[in-house]
Amino acid sequence: MVFTHALSPAEVQKALSAARLSSYETLIGTTNLDQSIGAYIWGLELNAALSSLLSMIEVLLRNSLHSAATREFGKPDWYSDVLKYQGDKIWVHKVSADPLLAQHYYRRNVAPHNKKKIYVGSTQRSLKHWRSPSEARIEEIFGRLHQDGKPNSPDQVVAHAMFGFWLTLFEATFESSTDRFALWPKCLRAVFPHHATITRAQVHASLVNIKRLRNRVSHHEPAWRIAVPLTPAGVHSSLAPLVSEMEKMIDAISPDITQLLHNAGAIHKLRWLLDPQIIAAFAGQQTPGQLDLRKVTRTVRKIASTAKRAAGSTSPKPSRAVHVQHGGLTLMTVLPHA
Repeated sequence: MVFTHALSPAEVQKALSAARLSSYETLIGTTNLDQSIGAYIWGLELNAALSSLLSMIEVLLRNSLHSAATREFGKPDWYSDVLKYQGDKIWVHKVSADPLLAQHYYRRNVAPHNKKKIYVGSTQRSLKHWRSPSEARIEEIFGRLHQDGKPNSPDQVVAHAMFGFWLTLFEATFESSTDRFALWPKCLRAVFPHHATITRAQVHASLVNIKRLRNRVSHHEPAWRIAVPLTPAGVHSSLAPLVSEMEKMIDAISPDITQLLHNAGAIHKLRWLLDPQIIAAFAGQQTPGQLDLRKVTRTVRKIASTAKRAAGSTSPKPSRAVHVQHGGLTLMTVLPHA
């Protein structure tokens, strides 16, 4: 077993804990310690590959939304008006549903529940200012920036806003065809310029799934454990569609970034890692077939010949990388000619 060569599997188990490795034993159906360590390495590779894709989605989404909202509302700190307007609506709804809230909280500039102090009987009571969850997140960002000695500039605020904040902005309360400060649908086409039919609800549903996966990866928990069932086949059927979903979201914002990820092999690596046969190969339960050097040589020559003809042709050039594989493994990647 390549991963346990020249080391003590028992010491690895002691360092990682038997409980942690036991979940991998369950995944691949084994009691063999060497095999569970190999599966653990696979899990590390999967989390690392997912991390880069999740990071790309977060950066693209916040940048595209910030740019679209800045243009729509005519100011880079658009969130101050958008969150205030949305917070006012939520507050009115909450007080209507539960009038007792007005005996504990007030909302600035939202009459009649806009007074900091009220009388309850003959006793004067000081009230707390009510904020929506999104407003609380922004104030938390302001506090962190102040603590770090950084300005509350829009660029800094956007960069420090967590994934959950952006997910919140796709909730139904931010959608209206009549409200002046509603984000959706007026900003939708600008945020996702390469998907003409995408809806806010679709984006929100996707982001909920993506956030669940992101939370596991960012907390160094095995991403594959969201699978149903917890088997190699279940990992593939659960995570492969989610990878495709993330790729589509990136493509809706910037096809060039999708192409960049393909050129770098990032998407291909994820799909490769999610293949049940590859999981088995990492665990040492399946041996890749013998390398057929003649077949590989013929394949490489064919690709080289095709690339040479394409380089001197006026016809459209290939737009995606070509991967030479054998036994489920990528031996080389040929990038499109510039």
